[in-house]
Amino acid sequence: MKNIIIAIIALGVVRCVPVPTAPAVTTTPLTEGGVFVVCEGLWRQNNATLSYVTPSGAAERDVVSTRNADLRLGDTGSDILIHGDSVYVCASSSGSIEVFHRKTGTWQGRILFDRGREPYKLSLLNDTSAVCSILNDDCIAEIHLRNLSVRVAKAPTGPAPEGLCVMDNKIYVANSGLGDLRSKEEGAGTVSILDARDLRIVNTIPGLPNVMSCTADPQRNRVWIVYRHLASQPDSLGGVVLYDPTANTIIDHQRYNSPKGLVVDPQTGRIYILHRAGIDAYDHTTPTTTPLIQHVSGNGNDVWYSLGWWTQQNILLVGNARSYVTDGEVIAIDLNGAIRFRTGVGLNPSAFGD
Repeated sequence: MKNIIIAIIALGVVRCVPVPTAPAVTTTPLTEGGVFVVCEGLWRQNNATLSYVTPSGAAERDVVSTRNADLRLGDTGSDILIHGDSVYVCASSSGSIEVFHRKTGTWQGRILFDRGREPYKLSLLNDTSAVCSILNDDCIAEIHLRNLSVRVAKAPTGPAPEGLCVMDNKIYVANSGLGDLRSKEEGAGTVSILDARDLRIVNTIPGLPNVMSCTADPQRNRVWIVYRHLASQPDSLGGVVLYDPTANTIIDHQRYNSPKGLVVDPQTGRIYILHRAGIDAYDHTTPTTTPLIQHVSGNGNDVWYSLGWWTQQNILLVGNARSYVTDGEVIAIDLNGAIRFRTGVGLNPSAFGD
């Protein structure tokens, strides 16, 4: 009897405890003129976030959770594409591209890939389609942006495709080979050039060990390519090369230690390169290299992780991963090298879009 009485009392106490409620989601529109920041989080921790930074430097750390009940971005955010009123974000380890409304941050749907396939980088193909690299399947896929579907599941490239860009009906895909891991395989350290109409390889740019990205400069009809070289060859530098599609040749080559990102100023054609010692500006027409800002990333301390271009503000954005395991920050830097502001975002900021 005593045990029964205790049980009844305990049950009553439990029933009196209020059930916690999830915080209400906000319906306030995002401040105009800001930039989205994809923060990749930690691998297999399902803690990627989508942050938003306003022109004044204020930040909303987690747009997805703040503006959508019971929703997370996913695992390992790797890239972003903005087209019209929609924002497309790769959650590579989740095998999906999550889609949000550009002005409100509300979820619109997702593009799912077959189990195990990881969408990594995105580039706009035309008004209704985009292409994305599938890092672990040696191919790119074509997706439909309106009905949120995979239009072409697999167009072969080289080993471990990473960054890609589209220009003049050609798709340029950086086949990294995952550094030393697959460097001996055919096609590693190359850029595959595909015909955008049928997704077949029509040309290859060789000799780019551990290549990471391709960036189009359509106003001047050229493509900048960043390669990192191999960890097994510490005395060899990475660098950037400039490819001329008309001449089908590399017309410029600049060496850098551990390049991590490149953006193009669309007005001038000048490029900005993030590397081990900071950021340089480079003008191919002169040619002139100008150190913009110095910064040496320590081992797990203030690691400058990514570089972006804020189109509406005409300034640079650096993703500071700090220690990799704590929240990062975005550093806004003008073209004279002055820091406009710093603001906190999620873990490991890796890609930007406005």
